[in-house]
Amino acid sequence: MPIRSRGMFAALVLVFAAVPAMAQTRPGVGYDPQARGLRISRYQLDTLTSPFLSYQVDFSARPDLVGAHPNAYTLSFADPAVRAAYELRWGPGTSTTRLKRWAGPGNEVRFVLHDALVWAWTKHPELLGGDTSNRNGVPTEVEITDMQALNDTGLWVAYFESELPGFSPDHRVVICDPAKPAGDGQETEPFWGIPYYFHNRFQPSFVSPQLPAALACAGN
Repeated sequence: MPIRSRGMFAALVLVFAAVPAMAQTRPGVGYDPQARGLRISRYQLDTLTSPFLSYQVDFSARPDLVGAHPNAYTLSFADPAVRAAYELRWGPGTSTTRLKRWAGPGNEVRFVLHDALVWAWTKHPELLGGDTSNRNGVPTEVEITDMQALNDTGLWVAYFESELPGFSPDHRVVICDPAKPAGDGQETEPFWGIPYYFHNRFQPSFVSPQLPAALACAGN
């Protein structure tokens, strides 16, 4: 092979060898609360009646990138570097064993926030605020905790309204409840504190006693 051809071949090998590295996905969905105008972490410590504390988030602190074994999906509080970065990002006392309650949804529903982030990455990446290119679509611990600490209500409510039954007039749940007015109705969902929409099939009869709800709604 001529020298010039060998040089061109070597250059092509380098280009194609770089493609897998360039194509390597990054963890997360690209969620950036700061770009969405959220910068303050709010939380309670010790008791549920304690006053909420406010803290200016340090977005440069990355507990998922420090410590002996950095991991985007698991934060080890046994690692002092992780604890320090955690508190620098979200506030003093947040990495301790003290009772902690975020202003946003609690740990018992982190899976819902996970699903909301996946939904946004899949269907509405413009809502995430950050760089969603070349992401693997799996929300990181930092992304989910940001949603809790900064209480990004707008994002998870948008997910509810779009995807979950009952949380928009276009996705009413059908019920049969003699205690509620017949037809379309609305109430506040007690856990989430947002509007909940239903269509009540129960129709009161003109005879007494009233039929049980299961019979009154049968065939409606």
